[in-house]
Amino acid sequence: MNFKILRLVLAVITFSGVAIADTVTSPAPSSTAATYKWTGIYVGGFVGGATASNVTSTEPYNSQLGYWEQVAGANNNYSTKASFMGGGTVGYNWQIGNSPYLVGLEGEYGYLDMSGSNSDPNAAAWNNANPTSKPGNGSSSTKIGSSYGYGLVGGRIGYAMDRALFYVKSGAVFTSNQSSYNDPNYGFTGSSKTNNNAGYAIGAGVEYALPTEWFKLAKNISIKTEYLYFGINRTTTTTGSSYSDGWAGQQFSSNTSISGISTAKIGVNYKF
Repeated sequence: MNFKILRLVLAVITFSGVAIADTVTSPAPSSTAATYKWTGIYVGGFVGGATASNVTSTEPYNSQLGYWEQVAGANNNYSTKASFMGGGTVGYNWQIGNSPYLVGLEGEYGYLDMSGSNSDPNAAAWNNANPTSKPGNGSSSTKIGSSYGYGLVGGRIGYAMDRALFYVKSGAVFTSNQSSYNDPNYGFTGSSKTNNNAGYAIGAGVEYALPTEWFKLAKNISIKTEYLYFGINRTTTTTGSSYSDGWAGQQFSSNTSISGISTAKIGVNYKF
């Protein structure tokens, strides 16, 4: 379902761009019609969504005792849930002379909160092999962005067709990810770690400046649709210890890897 929504948003971006391009390339009613200038400082807001991230967690391992549930090589694979996004932007556009080419700087900060968890797939094999021991019921969990959302600093390169701006955008994205593993039946707790995560963002969008005759402030307002991929691929190593069944104090480590995510948004900018 998430990918269907993403494809729909991208289709809207594509067809919106085609419609805008058709409008701005139509013959002008007067040869003296002014060409819109994009140069200036702007602020804005947006709403959108982010697709789920794929997660792979390894079985906790101790160099002397081996794997926690005693089954080597079986990873825990699951996905986080998709997330709503919303936030604000501030930036500066510079349209180069009288050309249609534009460069700009932009920063954005937004809400992002993705989480997912899954039971340890090795627990059943451990329980079958050790029927007289406590049952294993470990689980892995991951959160992305839950600490402070995300921030992005980047640049835009665009091509203006009067009031329509087609652009590509790239920069650095900053967020947090938290990974943990727990097995309360064996006292395996505290295996949790939160990292600040720096990655890259890349994508494209279409922005359209409203006609001045619509309403008084229309000359300062533009609307946009944008797709960005967040390359936040990261592996986090968490370490925890047991306090029961002869393993008390033993340190076990687990590696959790997250994939990048796709985002899509619509927004409004106000140019000063």
